[in-house]
Amino acid sequence: MNQRLTALGLPDILDNPEELAQLTDEQIDELANIRDEAAEALESDESNSDLIDTVYLAHMTLSSALFLRAIASDVEIPDLPAAQVLARSWGGSLLLACEADTVRDIIAPRSTLDVLTKAGLPATADPELTFSLPPTRLSDMIELAEDDVDDASSKEFFSTFWKIGETDDGDVLCLDERADCAVILLDAEWGYYAQQFVNSSVGHLLQCLEAWRLLEEDDANEVDEAIERFERAVDRIDPRALTEGAFWSDVVAMLEEEEDEE
Repeated sequence: MNQRLTALGLPDILDNPEELAQLTDEQIDELANIRDEAAEALESDESNSDLIDTVYLAHMTLSSALFLRAIASDVEIPDLPAAQVLARSWGGSLLLACEADTVRDIIAPRSTLDVLTKAGLPATADPELTFSLPPTRLSDMIELAEDDVDDASSKEFFSTFWKIGETDDGDVLCLDERADCAVILLDAEWGYYAQQFVNSSVGHLLQCLEAWRLLEEDDANEVDEAIERFERAVDRIDPRALTEGAFWSDVVAMLEEEEDEE
């Protein structure tokens, strides 16, 4: 497995975002296969440090590559309505906005700051998400490594993320300053280093949450048709949200799998 990882350019490729974003579908599949094979082998050899390192390295590389692919995608991102229009189009529970002075330290596009201060987010929304504003710098919220070198690199890495919510599993939803404050999910199980693209902005997230709310209210006789309508809605709102490995892409895949099992 180590030879296969080396052939993919690991670990050096982790320091080159452009190369990571350009991994081919075949290379992405190979990373997933290596991770899954190592994880399966660990089931019968749980203390094997080489297998543990292989699973970690492959998964970190895979999640980073898919996130960067979404960010680097050349699909056109639809413009957002004004924040006040977004607020009026929301049909769920009360939106909670934050004061302008609480977001002054965030390096974000004006449209993002407007959504945070003039529209807001609900306290809770399906699929099983909890939100809290104002955003909080993630490096101030999580326990970092004690080693001096690791501590410095961890602080630098996490300082670009502003937490706006979390999942029921404890994963955190953040605005990522490195990517014009796109919404990103950081996986708690992987020390918050595994990344998943969610939406191009918090405004696009709010629109996708509204599309999900309408899906739950859809009384169509054919569930698969309702799922297709939801997928089309997300594609209109934010096409990058349906790229491979993205949050909403995984949600659609989960819905389709559940429908196939019934």
